[in-house]
Amino acid sequence: MDIKNTSNYEFNFKLMVIFLSFISPLAMYFSYGKIESLSAYWFTPLQPLFIITNMLTTYVFMSLPKWKLSGIFLFLLTVFSLEFYDGLHDILALLFFLVNIYPLYSLQRYRLFLVPYLLSCVWLPDLFWFEVQAISVLCIYHLNLVLKVKSVLNNN
Repeated sequence: MDIKNTSNYEFNFKLMVIFLSFISPLAMYFSYGKIESLSAYWFTPLQPLFIITNMLTTYVFMSLPKWKLSGIFLFLLTVFSLEFYDGLHDILALLFFLVNIYPLYSLQRYRLFLVPYLLSCVWLPDLFWFEVQAISVLCIYHLNLVLKVKSVLNNN
């Protein structure tokens, strides 16, 4: 995030995307019930929520240098849906969750977020809860990052 050229609009937009990304899995769960994975909501009336959330998150990731690869994989796993490309989709989803490890590790101040992110693997027999925990950690990480940048800007 280019700190000197960050507008209030950009901060507010990123906060909105973080909030949407955090509540989407919960909204899906409470409105349609738990199914095998978040991607499986593609086959439900909640498909637009899945697509919009992933596209907005991709946009935010692409604006962050260390998160561009995550953005690319999130975009690709959304475009190559389970409906027609189940094997490719699964590989792209796996790569998305794996490539997030590097940017989570790269900022020493926030490396602690890597622990609950990796601990989400405890849920792996239940893919849905693995994804919910991993995404929640990513949201809280990015919320902390955005608020820290905003704080630094306000103090200058």
